[in-house]
Amino acid sequence: MTAIPRERPVPQSLARRIEYAQAEQVDRTPSSSRQGVPALHVAGGRAVFFGPRSPYSTAVGLGLVGPVRAEDVDRVEAHLGQGGGAVRIELTPFCDPSLPLELARRGYRVEQHQLVWWRPPFPVPPVTHGIETRLLRAGEERRWAELFFHAFVGRPMTSEAELGPGLAIARTEGNTCFVALERGEPRAVGAVSVCGGVALLSADGVPPPYRGRGFQLALIHARLAWAAARGCDGVTASTEPATPSQRSYEKAGFRCAYPKLVMVRESVASL
Repeated sequence: MTAIPRERPVPQSLARRIEYAQAEQVDRTPSSSRQGVPALHVAGGRAVFFGPRSPYSTAVGLGLVGPVRAEDVDRVEAHLGQGGGAVRIELTPFCDPSLPLELARRGYRVEQHQLVWWRPPFPVPPVTHGIETRLLRAGEERRWAELFFHAFVGRPMTSEAELGPGLAIARTEGNTCFVALERGEPRAVGAVSVCGGVALLSADGVPPPYRGRGFQLALIHARLAWAAARGCDGVTASTEPATPSQRSYEKAGFRCAYPKLVMVRESVASL
């Protein structure tokens, strides 16, 4: 594969594109637990509520277009903290300094470290030999959700309710889901969506019995080709640091655009 040229650090304008694409994908994800509550557009970003105490409720892109006021964070906390749940706000190095200062003042802590990856879709990587990848077909949403749950929780599902997050992703308007197969049997899953010319790769899931066989890399290559065919000018994804997922994206020619923190404040409603 032709090497992807290493460029200077990603400017703030590119970070805005990436974060906006993520916010748009999160906002489009259907969930009955949202109870019809629309996303809150605030401080240049978006806060999406998925129900009381949901770990998926989050605020993305705040502070990328200017200062964040205390009143802005008040609105985010009121929106995401409904029902007494924790409030999560994602923080990039390109946020206005007012945001981390305000979060520190309120006692937020780091819950998770993430690395945001970026590369152009060209050159398209070669097909991974021995692994078939294809689009999810009608009627396969349940199997896709089963694999997604098994990958992220580390065990097979035991109740219908556990399929909820995976089914929501598979049924989200604008998401295109992929499967990787071994001898015709689905083994791993992934999704891609496009916003403003940015293809966002997400929901990469390889259950423990199938890891280490190249399924994720094959899915990355397939989605890169998909993005190139649709005229995208950039492809992005996020992983935790020092993980097999990070190594897969590096093998696929991605470079780290910037690190990101998920900041959390517990039970705002009870404080």
